Amino acid sequence: MKHWFQSCDAVACAVSAVAMGGGLWTSSASPVRATTTVLCPTLAMERIEVACPTKDKLVHSCEPADVKLACEGALAAAFFLTAQGLIMANPVLIVIAQKLPLAGTTTTGGLYLGSPDDCNSDTAHVVHILSYSEFKKFKNWFHIPIESSLYRSLAAHEVAHAISDCNFKVAGPTIQAKEYMAYVTMFATMAPAVRARILRKSPGHGYDGDWQMGATIYMADPMRFGVQAYRHFLKPVNGRSYLHAILDGKVMLE
Repeated sequence: MKHWFQSCDAVACAVSAVAMGGGLWTSSASPVRATTTVLCPTLAMERIEVACPTKDKLVHSCEPADVKLACEGALAAAFFLTAQGLIMANPVLIVIAQKLPLAGTTTTGGLYLGSPDDCNSDTAHVVHILSYSEFKKFKNWFHIPIESSLYRSLAAHEVAHAISDCNFKVAGPTIQAKEYMAYVTMFATMAPAVRARILRKSPGHGYDGDWQMGATIYMADPMRFGVQAYRHFLKPVNGRSYLHAILDGKVMLE
């Protein structure tokens, strides 16, 4: 196999999965064209093709195992959110890194750095996730040992931030509004057995309303917030309609 670059940096080692409307994601929204691009941090690696979990879609990767999982998480998030009526108007750029770029982010596995200002252009929304080897150093996530399925969910969470960002109809949505969207997407697309383990580790009946989901509650225990937010989403009166209430600025305001 030929070397792609003899000496490539994180930008040169660009890898992409192109997903086009017309069967990949089905929803009530109009078909979308979306591109998920993954940048890997390794040097002088060979170009390797790894199949995405959808027909005829490929990822070209310097780190095939990490990118395959990131691709699966990204596609799952896009499928779920477009099925809820959200639009994926912008491409998403996933950067797999040994260290997250923002100072102080040593206790989280991912980071979304996009801006609503990008929503009126074709600018990619950037998310960063740690490499799987670095993510595993946390040992546990949501109180269960980290394995590949959780890494896929990490990617889904961050991509959900990137997709939902351009669907908010209210300026300056609250942090809990943003995190509700991301956590619901993450748990909804998680492997059922893994999700069941996490729910058993964090018992509860879910929040009763947005008055219980303030920024202070989220900041005090983000993981508990995520689990109870998902349980709140599952209640028959909530679901898709609650997601749109968040996006419309009808709930989760401070």
